[in-house]
Amino acid sequence: RPMKLAVVGMPSAGKSSIINALLQEERCIVDAADGTTIDAIISDWEFKGQRIKLIDTCGVSRGWNYPGTFGEFLEPGMGTRRAIRQAHVVIVCVDALRYANMTKYSCPSKFEIRLANYAADEGKAVVLAINKWDMVREDEQPKYRDKILDRIAVGMRDVRGVPVVFMSAKYNLNLSTLMLKAMSLYKRWSARLPTGKLNNWLHAWMIRWPPPWRHGQKCSVKYMTQTRTRPPTFVIWTNTTADEMPRHYMRQLQNAMREEFRISGVPIRFVLRSTLMPKPRKRLTKKQILKWKRVGPQQADVVRNLTKKKTPRRVQRQTE
Repeated sequence: RPMKLAVVGMPSAGKSSIINALLQEERCIVDAADGTTIDAIISDWEFKGQRIKLIDTCGVSRGWNYPGTFGEFLEPGMGTRRAIRQAHVVIVCVDALRYANMTKYSCPSKFEIRLANYAADEGKAVVLAINKWDMVREDEQPKYRDKILDRIAVGMRDVRGVPVVFMSAKYNLNLSTLMLKAMSLYKRWSARLPTGKLNNWLHAWMIRWPPPWRHGQKCSVKYMTQTRTRPPTFVIWTNTTADEMPRHYMRQLQNAMREEFRISGVPIRFVLRSTLMPKPRKRLTKKQILKWKRVGPQQADVVRNLTKKKTPRRVQRQTE
């Protein structure tokens, strides 16, 4: 299957220039004015034996709207959102000149950080491409690079290790690095971890970092297994409900898994299941029934059996 690669970003960030530089032809129209691309353009390409579908999208501004206030400009933003949902890897293109011309908080902007987080929340692998890096003066590049990386690390703290490539589509600077980063991230995004190796590491890690206590009870992670890929999704069985499991502890577990299994920059999803069961022969209220049904499928079956009205069986008399 070909890898679907979508290039998204704000207007005039150089998305179409990246597509043309990769294809080595004028496939997309490039112009200095905003709003040149108004629809998604799909191009077939091959890189190092890997078939790739390149998706060029229109530039979106705050609120997923195209630059303008009319109704016909609302559809391109929805097209970009559909392209993100269809893609496997999303390249967020950022204009490097905004850092030199505006405030230090404008590269990447808040919306570009939110756009990258939206793609990660959709379960997509994200690569940030800082375009037009050749137009930044060489003596200022180290200072800008460190500040841009710090801003990305703070804004995307939920997905640690997102690849950042400083490039120039006009002069083909670091284009091969961008594609190698995207392909390696795609392989990590599609990887599957063995259950035995995963649980052996989990028990050793919990000895070093024991779970905290909540409501007089020690939280514990008993078992973990990977149920699907793209993105990697893990089902975890604990002795508490999902609401009582500390969120910071689960984030610490995600970051430790990224470092141990070399899946940094990949969104990881956790599905929490509880081993708690309702007490037998106890009458439950409607609120308690709803709470136990949300804990997991096994608890829902137990609650369904507890609340089921039992009818006495009729005994048939045997006639001699």
